[in-house]
Amino acid sequence: MPGASAFIDEIVSELDTWPGVRAERRSEDLIVVRYKDLDLGELDRGSGVAGLHFSPGERDELVEHGDAEPAYPTERSENVSHDVRGPSDVEAVLELFRRRYRDLRGEDDPFSSPDA
Repeated sequence: MPGASAFIDEIVSELDTWPGVRAERRSEDLIVVRYKDLDLGELDRGSGVAGLHFSPGERDELVEHGDAEPAYPTERSENVSHDVRGPSDVEAVLELFRRRYRDLRGEDDPFSSPDA
């Protein structure tokens, strides 16, 4: 998908500013995003798709509200995906990462600073 890699790179740039988060390149296209030793999700620069892991209940809620699509095929039924085709998708994917990040940190706010 032309241009998708630029949007994925924008997402990675933002995620790199979050405490404890790092983006690991596994190939030219695949980027695994981790919080400490836990997977937040993956970004595919070639296809322009973000994939994230949620509990089955959260996954169902995200799909039901149209915030994500079920990720198929996968061995983990709680995975969701979101295409990244433009600026609005960048924001939507960052919101999915924020939700996952807050869940893993056990916080309501994605950053420890009250101003963030």
